[in-house]
Amino acid sequence: MGGEKDSRPQEPRPRRRGQGELETQVLTVLGGAGEPVTAAWVQERLDGGLSYSTVITILTRLLGKQAVTRTGSGRPVLWQSTANGAGLTAFRMRRLLDQRDDRDAVLSSFVSALSPDDEELLRSLLGESGSGPAADESES
Repeated sequence: MGGEKDSRPQEPRPRRRGQGELETQVLTVLGGAGEPVTAAWVQERLDGGLSYSTVITILTRLLGKQAVTRTGSGRPVLWQSTANGAGLTAFRMRRLLDQRDDRDAVLSSFVSALSPDDEELLRSLLGESGSGPAADESES
C-alpha cells in the first residue's frame, strides 16, 4: 500500500502561460469587439476556460496599466481596450526602465543586443519622431 505506484496514466499538465500572455489575449479580444463589452463577453471568447473572476482580475490589472477603460457605475460594467499587445509590451518596457537608476546603461545594453534589422527599425522610428540621429542631421 505505502510503496505501490499509481498505474493510472497521468494527464499531461497544462502548459504554463508566459508572463503577460493572458493580458495580451484579453486585449486582442477587446480590440476585436469594436465597442465596450462586458467581462462575460470577453470570457466567452477566450480560449482555455478561464473563470469569470480570473477575467475580472486581468481586466482590473489592465485598467491599472491604462490599457483598458471601464465604463458604467452600475451593472453591467463595460470594458474597452485603449492599447493593443504592442502597447502593453511597450508599457512594461517603460515600467522596467523606470525602476532602474542606470537608464543609460539599460538602454545601451538593450540597443546593443538588437539585431541589425531591429536596430535599423529603431533608428527609423526615432528619426520619424524627430528625436533621433536622423532628426539631428536634418537640423544641421
